[in-house]
Amino acid sequence: MKKLTLHLIVNSQAGAGNAKKIYNISKDYLNKKNIEFIPYFTEYAGHEKKITRYLLKKILVDWQPNIDNFPLLVVLGGDGTLHEVINILQNHPNIPIGYIPGGSGNDFARAVSLSRKTEVALERLTSITQPTTIKVMEAHFKETNETRLILNNIGVGLDANIVTTANHSKSKKFLNQLRLGSLTYLAAVFKVLHKQEAFPISFKTDTHYHSFERAYLCSITNHPYFGGGVAIDPTASPYEDEISVVLIEKVNIFKILYLAVKILSKKHLTSKYVHHFKSRQLEITSSTDQFGQTDGEIIGKEPYHVKCHLTNHLFWL
Repeated sequence: MKKLTLHLIVNSQAGAGNAKKIYNISKDYLNKKNIEFIPYFTEYAGHEKKITRYLLKKILVDWQPNIDNFPLLVVLGGDGTLHEVINILQNHPNIPIGYIPGGSGNDFARAVSLSRKTEVALERLTSITQPTTIKVMEAHFKETNETRLILNNIGVGLDANIVTTANHSKSKKFLNQLRLGSLTYLAAVFKVLHKQEAFPISFKTDTHYHSFERAYLCSITNHPYFGGGVAIDPTASPYEDEISVVLIEKVNIFKILYLAVKILSKKHLTSKYVHHFKSRQLEITSSTDQFGQTDGEIIGKEPYHVKCHLTNHLFWL
């Protein structure tokens, strides 16, 4: 095993507070194995960005196999925490990131076959000797002139509406304290399922132009999962060179429920109401105000003009 010093960013609020328990398991495991680690606990929303900037300035270096006691950045939290950390490292793709899943969704962990069982994830983290290259999306948002790395997906329409509604729920904090946070999202699903209106959206791929007038849910991804384990595109992979688009048209509520069953059984891509295509580069244009999200983080209700391609980043997985 290569000697490492783990610089562990811990979002103890992730997973409705479950990450605190995961940290305690991790601490005991690492101490037992005599693996050096330094924890950095987030104290407020966005604190992980400040911690990462500090580590980038003072400690972190590009991967070099000949460095003894290599300083390895490890994130213990959910997809949102990992999203913020990798975006601070946008210009440093050769600084590897380790990950201990501690969120409620953990879709990225599923995509890279990383166990959500803490001790199994730690065993993998501490036994490998070199990083792995993972494909992540790089998306440029024209309206804000902002470029972001996307680990999971960009969502426009229904799924983003659900995330927005759930995050603004008055009961979310209370239910999270009771470890019943999933009920917030279930309630949000029923609230917006019928309210989400059809909207126009278009895509320019490497070879084609696709235009839709009655989009309902649109997911742009490079791995299968969204929404905490739902395989929106079972054919996608973070190790391949293509971005996937899955678009579901607005249909009546009975057909929506039928499609939901098809999605859960991974048979929805053959439906005439579902459109599926892939491209190395992608340009997305949505001219009307729609809810949007990136890796579960709300990006507002607005028109979207986004250009996407894939880029490489090192992960200690």
